[in-house]
Amino acid sequence: MPDLKTLLASYDLAFLRDIAELWGIELQSAERRPALIELASALTSKSLFDEVFASLPPSAAAVLTDLSALGGKMAWQAFERAYGELRPMGPARRKREKPHRFPQNAAEKLWYMGLVGRAALRLDQDLSEVAFIPDEFLAWLPETSEANIENPIALQLPAWSSAKVTAFPHHADQVLDDICTLFAALRMELTEQLPRLSAKEAGYWHLLLTLTDTLNLLDENGQPNENARVFLEKPRGEALKWLAQNWAQNRELDELCLVPQIRCEGNWQHSATTPRRVILDTLGKLPTKTWFTLQDFVDDIQHHQPDFLRSGTEYNTWIISSSDQDARLLHGFDHWQDVEGQYIRFLITELLTDLGMIQTGQLSDQPDSQVFQITPWFSKLLNLDERLDLPEENQRVLVGGDGKLEMTPLVPRIARYQLSRFAEWRALRQERFVYQLTPTSLQAAAGQGLELKHLRALLRKYGNTGIPPALQKALTRWESHGLEARIEPLLVLRLAEPELLEKLRESKASGCLGEALGPTTVLVKPGCGGRVRAALRDLGILTDLPGDGE
Repeated sequence: MPDLKTLLASYDLAFLRDIAELWGIELQSAERRPALIELASALTSKSLFDEVFASLPPSAAAVLTDLSALGGKMAWQAFERAYGELRPMGPARRKREKPHRFPQNAAEKLWYMGLVGRAALRLDQDLSEVAFIPDEFLAWLPETSEANIENPIALQLPAWSSAKVTAFPHHADQVLDDICTLFAALRMELTEQLPRLSAKEAGYWHLLLTLTDTLNLLDENGQPNENARVFLEKPRGEALKWLAQNWAQNRELDELCLVPQIRCEGNWQHSATTPRRVILDTLGKLPTKTWFTLQDFVDDIQHHQPDFLRSGTEYNTWIISSSDQDARLLHGFDHWQDVEGQYIRFLITELLTDLGMIQTGQLSDQPDSQVFQITPWFSKLLNLDERLDLPEENQRVLVGGDGKLEMTPLVPRIARYQLSRFAEWRALRQERFVYQLTPTSLQAAAGQGLELKHLRALLRKYGNTGIPPALQKALTRWESHGLEARIEPLLVLRLAEPELLEKLRESKASGCLGEALGPTTVLVKPGCGGRVRAALRDLGILTDLPGDGE
């Protein structure tokens, strides 16, 4: 087979950088030839290869296994028929669509990772175009014999009838809408208000922030980047598949450090993908639409695969403590349920539930007993070659003449992301998002570099009836005159005689008085109620004027 340098030699600098990005390698070279040599050297690390192979989706890993069984090569046409076609991609289209981040099948996944190449080789004495695995990688692929299968999993779990289960609502694809909301909130510095606006806990939004950051959807300043735009523009089914698959193989996101019941300390390291893959593979063996208790599943893992996360001395050398007030050290196998058990629960009840791959519930007669079932989406989301058909985002924005914008989840996410940055956020609910265009929100949008011409273009493109005449007039007038009217609460002091007002103006509280509304009436400046009341008391006048903090 051709070696790694032969495979990389046909790629331009941008392609080499894409491969390096997927392998977690930072190239120092700015020119193609030195970058090729640098990347080839970095990829010839068996430990790195093993980590990357372990993080591959099952369908992609199976392709490498199949090719390995065939001696590392296969006729190109047969390869594309079996594992998917490569879309024609020149440098400009690659830069725009980023197929290395958004592959459409297992063949593209392996192609853009540099794990599979294309070359003219001899097959049966004829020169043919083949798909091949570079020599270095072929030698490192695991054996496929039955003897190498370790720790068989029993999975003899008792199932529960749906009649005995109170099911919680399936999260479905809501995570796509919430990520859209998060991106806009980051632009507008509204992330701290998301729990109040959405009725979803702060921990959920923190998890989404961590997930999108580690999946390279945010830039170094924590703002949505070009990958985020591509993600928002993808059809819902493709976007959710990309999210699930890239989470499943991500080496930077360590769920163990996100489990709320524990705290990880010290500088010990471990593979984030290996324990995640064990749990996903085990869950994948369960039937769909069948209820199991979470504790039964955790106990089965403990009995048959206890060392999926820690093993040997790691039970004592990893510094892990409880996050409660006692902050107990969780050393030793005796605390398996407190560490490994909580890790499994977090994966199932948080991440996998948020991704729509699992539905949770409780036993009707045992409210403390958590149950779960695998949804049909589980295999579709993790398998590159399966489609997940979700409704098309083709609904329009309901635009009111007063500037009220109402949207459903089937309004294109990219439209909501852009329009919401012009408006004040009123309600974020599962089936309805409400925003209001106001002078303040338009001024804030201008501060972000957004112009009214952008707003008008978006309303014409996505609005149900374009721009209502009343709103068009208001936008035009605001553009010319800015804020012309304001409604705000004022504190008014009314006195019995004009002389009292004169005495008050001569007191130490004179700086707290605003515009006079008449001979006996004056505005009190915000925050000055207490000082004015004290001055009136010194004059021998009792008042019901509220003081500071009242």
